[in-house]
Amino acid sequence: MTAGPHHPEHQEPAAAPDPARAQQEPAGKAPRSGLGAVLQEEDFSVSDAIGGPRGIAESVLPTLLFVVLYVIAGSVTVAAGAAVAVVAVALVARLVRRESLSTVIGGLIGVALGAVLAIRSGEGSDFYWPGIATNAVSLLVVLVSLALRRPLVGLLIGVLDPRVQDWAQDPDARRVYSRATLLFAGLYAAKVAVQLPLLLTGQVAALGIAKLAMGLPAFAVIGYLVWLMHRGLLARRGQR
Repeated sequence: MTAGPHHPEHQEPAAAPDPARAQQEPAGKAPRSGLGAVLQEEDFSVSDAIGGPRGIAESVLPTLLFVVLYVIAGSVTVAAGAAVAVVAVALVARLVRRESLSTVIGGLIGVALGAVLAIRSGEGSDFYWPGIATNAVSLLVVLVSLALRRPLVGLLIGVLDPRVQDWAQDPDARRVYSRATLLFAGLYAAKVAVQLPLLLTGQVAALGIAKLAMGLPAFAVIGYLVWLMHRGLLARRGQR
């Protein structure tokens, strides 16, 4: 979220998790995965929505490695170092293939910052501070967009799908995208409500599990609901 509805925390679909998880592609090419691709398809693809196998790996592996190594080795340094290393490998792989680096760079910054905080304090739970802070900021941005009557999902979809560039002048579209934006607000609020208490009580393993469960799976569900709402709007507008 981005700030905004992909960002992975550290490396989530934006999600994201967030709508901002729509992957960026070279100019002139339609996105092949992420929200941008899914919105223009007749059938919903979970794989495309969450970035395909590579997107799953880039989003899940840093947190999974951190939790597993922390529990097994009991070392914040080892666990944090492994998490940073796996994101760095993903970055190099994209560089070699000359692919978009936007999501990986965001993930690397988040993971590296979390690693520094955890190593400095010696508390494994501090690894998750950047992700939780990102969710809190994303929640604020989403709520502000709703208060300004410019729901963030509408702004993003208006860019991603030319068929609804006029959404702001269509009361039906504004309602649809306001409800869609509320879904993301609910997701961000739930993440903060669940994960912050776990962080403050030092529940490293439970926090990792919560982060994984509320990451890609939750984003896929909300992505599907947003896709349904978008397709329904197109149908009412005769734009299938």
